[in-house]
Amino acid sequence: MPEYKEPKSNHPNQRPRALIVAVQRPRESESEVESSCIELERLAATLGIEIVGCEIQKRSKTTSSTYLGPGKIAEIKESLLEGIDIVLVDGELSRSQQRNLERELEVEVFDRTAVILRIFEERAQTREAHLEIEIARLQYEMPKLRDEHAGSGGDGGGGGGRGGRGHTGLELSKQQRRDRRAALKRELAEVQATEAVRRERRRETFQVALVGYTNAGKSSLMRALTGSEVLVEDKLFATLGTTVRQLSPQVTPQILVSDTVGFIKNLPTELVASFRSTLDEAKDARFLLFVVDASDPDWRSQLALTQETIYAIGASKIPSKIILNKADRLDDVTPRILARDLPDAIQLSAHNPDDVLGLRKLLIAAQDESMSEETLLVPFTAGQILGEVHAVARIIEETHTESGTALKLRARAEALDRWRSMLGHTTPVETVDQLLEIARTHGLELTSDQSDFDNSGLDFKVVHAEDADARPWIVRTPRRPDVFAASRVEARALRLVRAHLPVAVPDFQLLAGQAIAYPTLAGTPAWRLEGDKLHWNIINPKRPSAVFLESLAKALVALQAIPGDEILRADLPIESIAEARESLRRMALQTRHVLNPSEAVWTRWQSWLDDEDGYWPTSTTLVHGDLHPGHLLLNADGQLTGILDWTEARQSDPTIDFAGFLGCFGHHALDALLTQFEDAGGHIWARIEEQTAERWAFNAVVIAAWGLTHDNPGVIAHARAQLASVKA
Repeated sequence: MPEYKEPKSNHPNQRPRALIVAVQRPRESESEVESSCIELERLAATLGIEIVGCEIQKRSKTTSSTYLGPGKIAEIKESLLEGIDIVLVDGELSRSQQRNLERELEVEVFDRTAVILRIFEERAQTREAHLEIEIARLQYEMPKLRDEHAGSGGDGGGGGGRGGRGHTGLELSKQQRRDRRAALKRELAEVQATEAVRRERRRETFQVALVGYTNAGKSSLMRALTGSEVLVEDKLFATLGTTVRQLSPQVTPQILVSDTVGFIKNLPTELVASFRSTLDEAKDARFLLFVVDASDPDWRSQLALTQETIYAIGASKIPSKIILNKADRLDDVTPRILARDLPDAIQLSAHNPDDVLGLRKLLIAAQDESMSEETLLVPFTAGQILGEVHAVARIIEETHTESGTALKLRARAEALDRWRSMLGHTTPVETVDQLLEIARTHGLELTSDQSDFDNSGLDFKVVHAEDADARPWIVRTPRRPDVFAASRVEARALRLVRAHLPVAVPDFQLLAGQAIAYPTLAGTPAWRLEGDKLHWNIINPKRPSAVFLESLAKALVALQAIPGDEILRADLPIESIAEARESLRRMALQTRHVLNPSEAVWTRWQSWLDDEDGYWPTSTTLVHGDLHPGHLLLNADGQLTGILDWTEARQSDPTIDFAGFLGCFGHHALDALLTQFEDAGGHIWARIEEQTAERWAFNAVVIAAWGLTHDNPGVIAHARAQLASVKA
């Protein structure tokens, strides 16, 4: 396609006037075509072009030499071209189609891609955007060169054919464009590498990305949230490039807000690369705001396009909120309809200070939920680290001890790990006295008569201690570095579930690299491991009481009812059913050589993993992940009063928590529990019991995978023993 020329009006002192023409194909609805034409009209307005009408022709294909049929061309020539300077085609033309239409209609003709390219060229502000758009134009023009040269006649290379001198004009043009595109791509790679470094430096910062359809009001919202002078215009693609600014007034830790390129339907493939920076910014964000122009009749499809694009790059697990912007343009009825259809969305106007203040509070709360709350001891000699902590963390409590400054704070896990590494807080704890001393340096005075750790757990060494008021405490230290990372997840899970569950959960008062401490919860574990012997407490595993089953069922209902957006904001692990299956497949392959299951058992496992008959649930919920009786605290009547050890908490298949119960109490008890669970409002499906049974039959694989990962022969032996009870 020849370079886009600014259309000129044939009427002095007037904007160029254009007619839009479009083709409705068999699978397209009339409303879809009309919506696309309206969008092209808005695109044209961005270039100062006035649209005076739109003509739509129904055709099975658009491959004819003139794109439109001869009858439609004749109709346009006879009655619709008076006062028209250009014709805009809502589609993509070959160069020959464009030339033929211009010859037939005797006016300049441009297709949708040419219009969008021109807008991108006008709006590009960064070097990256300029490079991407020039590459896009070269790529777009390349296939059209053959038509261009065929239409002009002659080789332009001197000699003609293979035996002539040098190259044909077509070959020279193509080579020049290839060389230019290669040079631009090399420069673009350097620019993008620099930008990637900038994004990496922002990784520890809470970033909010504004994403949405073009002209949804993202830039207005950006200006309202940050006070920055970003370009705000009521035009499509007023913003072309990513702008990053601090939330204003500033908060500690800081929050960065990025304004990104708006999306559009039928974006030419040549311009997809121009959205790379927007997609990268969205993928690296900690929170996404899907901004919608609620006053646009087509907002639903625009939101769907934006979400589909963002989720396709792997950003579906990033916490998000839908912002129904431009609420000041709505009538009295529409807000109630929107509230009914999207109850979790926020209706606001970027020009209403109260609305913006409410959104600002939401972002601060989202940042708070995403951070880890921990305790850090900074020696007086490490003033530089202390200064950095004050600059980028939210300080909850600060006390000065003889060993340094003890801080209870909230910060990103990446920053906390870096500080702990700099302070040397990753050395393993070897004695009870050493662990209690660490607690003391953090302001927690505890005593214990233990001479050695309670080593019954696989992940922690534990001390049972007391404070000055004789209140019992649990103090534990991780056996491995990865365990503390799991404890950080556990802490976030505890903050989330505490507000939802009808039973108690641990309340970490100390979460440091080498020590975790919380007041002991009331209640007795349903079982206790002493050496190699398992002792049941209070309940009979062969006939669990109705009180126990009812209280456990209610706790599971409450756990599984926790909303998905809260799980997202708590930054807990999330896996879809497909991801869960794939993870289990990998475990099976990883452990097959150590478990050596029979072919019949292996076939059973594979059939379950490949099942399409309704075993697997269609949705996921929050699960405890390791709900064995040792983690269930009971009162004297057998009622569940507390749940311990949430290191495996995640959003996944809800039968994970039922499978352990089945293994400990049997099928009759599982049936009774599911009845109580359903009566309490829990969601079940037809084959939930079969799914639970298959998951329990697979449990030896999960145990063996853990044993291999942590090089623990005892755990692998336990997995083999459990496998022996699995039937084909």
